[in-house]
Amino acid sequence: MIIGLLVGSLVACSGSRPPPAAAVEADIAHLVVAHTNDLHAHFSPNRASWLPGQPDIGGFVEISAHVNALEKTHGTDKVLVLDGGDVLTGTPLMEFETRGARGGAMLDFMEEAGVDAWVLGNHEFDLGYANIAALVDASRIPVLSANLDAVDGSGDPGIRGLKDHHIFERSGLKIGVFGLTTHGLAHLTSGSATENMKVRKVQEVAVEQVAILEPQVDLVVALTHIGIEQDEALAEAVPGIDLIVGGHSHTPLYEPRKVGSTWIVQAGSYARYLGVAQMTVKDGQIQGFSSSLRDLIPGNSEVQPSAEVVSLQARWTEEVSSRFDQGVGVVTDTLGRRPGADSPLGRWSADMLRDFAEVQVGIYNPGGLRSDLVKGELSRRDLYEIYPFSNTVVRFEVSGEELIGLLLRNATAELEGGRSAMQMSGVRCKWRVRAGAPEIIEAHVGTTVIDPDATYTAATNSYIIDRWSYNLGFEPRNTVPMSGTVFEAAQAMAAKGPISPPPNPRMVRVD
Repeated sequence: MIIGLLVGSLVACSGSRPPPAAAVEADIAHLVVAHTNDLHAHFSPNRASWLPGQPDIGGFVEISAHVNALEKTHGTDKVLVLDGGDVLTGTPLMEFETRGARGGAMLDFMEEAGVDAWVLGNHEFDLGYANIAALVDASRIPVLSANLDAVDGSGDPGIRGLKDHHIFERSGLKIGVFGLTTHGLAHLTSGSATENMKVRKVQEVAVEQVAILEPQVDLVVALTHIGIEQDEALAEAVPGIDLIVGGHSHTPLYEPRKVGSTWIVQAGSYARYLGVAQMTVKDGQIQGFSSSLRDLIPGNSEVQPSAEVVSLQARWTEEVSSRFDQGVGVVTDTLGRRPGADSPLGRWSADMLRDFAEVQVGIYNPGGLRSDLVKGELSRRDLYEIYPFSNTVVRFEVSGEELIGLLLRNATAELEGGRSAMQMSGVRCKWRVRAGAPEIIEAHVGTTVIDPDATYTAATNSYIIDRWSYNLGFEPRNTVPMSGTVFEAAQAMAAKGPISPPPNPRMVRVD
């Protein structure tokens, strides 16, 4: 989609590409870009596992206070605040409808905290097309993504109100900001959520956006939700981008990265950090650049937050607590996650599905585990933050041959990386590397060696069923959706007694 710009306008509007304009001449200017990403509905403080004592940090009160401090120090006209997407899905705030959309309260938080623009992430689509369309329509700040087009080939946005880019004026500079959403959107969401859109390749769209913006602005900024590796590839492939403000990979960049003449920043996840990039600019070139990542420790800012943000956080903390802070069990020792191999939490989650569905095999995707099971009292909120998706439990059938194929995929994922290993229950497997490739030595369902010709019962979640080609490599047969979500299944499992880390990995590499 190509959206034209009227030179000198602050608002992007539809139209044909404008004729080239003379480059803007400017004296040395100082610009501050504050940024967040992958908020995942974390509006209040949450656990910082990397800090001593694992304190709760972050939230919008702290974001607001630090943004206010930046504006007080540098001047409001010198600060631009951007968010790198995945605003939704992660806390029970998503269960409340505000401004016509579930998760709409996040718009209130971002607007009151001074966010100037945000880009669509893949998790914005978790609740379907209608919900994200309502959210975009309700947002009073620009929502960006240049690579989500309508499927009719018109070049219009895939969602009404979505913008390719927006031009801001700060510190006497014109700053063109365009958005990019991961081209993996198709396998990261349900098919119905994206059926109204064509997801274009980020690099070809970035070339178009740079060509449109460069003649009119001093700086070109890509606001992306594609991950740090793709950000680096984008910077290498597409000249003319001065700064990439990223998201998707949850990468806490305490130091910025530079590829060619492009600077790259990203600010972790869950509203626990604020990224602050400072630069001096002359004649459309960044002369000096520095960037830092601030742990948002409560009370660490000398400037007061917005009173509206304080009120919002207090209101929603009370509302969420009233519905989700009831105790449901006890955890004897923390169960953590590992994306590339099976993990204690992954094993427990697969066990939970197998128990709930009363089947032989349980399968869970590690990307669907959004927090850890932390030692101590367990609440409904704790479980929700691990299983925030509205996925149902689904029973299905799988052949022994297909099951062995899935185990080989898991071994390959552990060996090579780049793909998540499905978390397994009811299955035990030993494997080794032979001639550079994984080889299964032995594999059991229960106590019986897997028979390639046999049929086994299994359970997983509806996301895996919907995207079976990407997640499993085989099409599940005789699928039966059950009357229960994964969150409800987890509560039922927790109620059966204390939760302890399941012993022994289900997949063991033998050297």
